[in-house]
Amino acid sequence: MRILVVEDDPNLGAFLVKALEEASHAVDRAPTLRDARARVAETPYDLVSLDVVLADGSGLDFLGELRGGGHAMPVLMLSSRAAVEDRVAGLDRGADDYLAKPFSLDEFLSRVRALLRRSGGGPSPVLRLGAVTLDDAARRVTCAGKDVELTQKEFAVLRMFLRSPGSAISRTQVVNSVWKWSFDGYSNVVDVHVSALRRKLKGSELRFRAVPKVGYVLEEEPGPAAPGAS
Repeated sequence: MRILVVEDDPNLGAFLVKALEEASHAVDRAPTLRDARARVAETPYDLVSLDVVLADGSGLDFLGELRGGGHAMPVLMLSSRAAVEDRVAGLDRGADDYLAKPFSLDEFLSRVRALLRRSGGGPSPVLRLGAVTLDDAARRVTCAGKDVELTQKEFAVLRMFLRSPGSAISRTQVVNSVWKWSFDGYSNVVDVHVSALRRKLKGSELRFRAVPKVGYVLEEEPGPAAPGAS
């Protein structure tokens, strides 16, 4: 699952990101509403963990923007405001759950699991395309039934493309998701990892097709044309 953590406290934000990543989720963090808006504009999320009080505005207002813009992903509100009227305000604005600070990590993760189950969304932990199978839970990739050894970053890049086969994914999207730093147009880190995947998945009937000035598309190799086909 891909989760966005909107939290301006650097210690709590890093703590939640680490916990969610250890639970096998792909996680981005936005310390401000401005960052959160940019993230949501370019990435589909399965869940948003949203702090109520942020340095540049109210999480409740951002929640209203999400719902008004047609975003239906589950939203878990986090706030030091624990009064009944505060919880009601959050839920009335479109939150799916409301957790008062301080909270236990176990409860946070439990509520995340419950919201993801309730939404019924998210990609399968086992992804397949052509002769390639990626088991997210087991951190295992096979090609034509044989195990393929990938680095952590190669695994994350392949998983991202397998979740959106046939769609163009930009280098910026890959870097933001996998490396979590701003893309430097002069960096070839994505190209290097795609080249490694091409080599390691040779014979998979898949190809990373380059899209000029954008990035790559992962797709199945076109089969041979039928005899007599024009």
